[in-house]
Amino acid sequence: MTYILPITEVRKNIFALMEKVARTGEVIEVEKEGKRIVKIVPIAHDPAAKADYVLTHVLPKLAGAWRHVSPAELAAHRTWVRGKAEKRYWKRRTFS
Repeated sequence: MTYILPITEVRKNIFALMEKVARTGEVIEVEKEGKRIVKIVPIAHDPAAKADYVLTHVLPKLAGAWRHVSPAELAAHRTWVRGKAEKRYWKRRTFS
């Protein structure tokens, strides 16, 4: 379902609206002076699915670097992506 809200209401309730979009998946269109200017939509973010797609479809095609990697090695990479090692890596990582 799509909601159309004026920009002043969005400005007042931006955090509640973002939470609603993320939780329910609804779409909000923002109007300014009677014209729709922005659409707020949820993002489907699944890092494991993205990593699996890249390892399966993209990397084997890149400059032959992954051409000689065996399926067992690719499976090991997939388990790393989905496993505890990734969580530990991101906890240690500092971003500036």
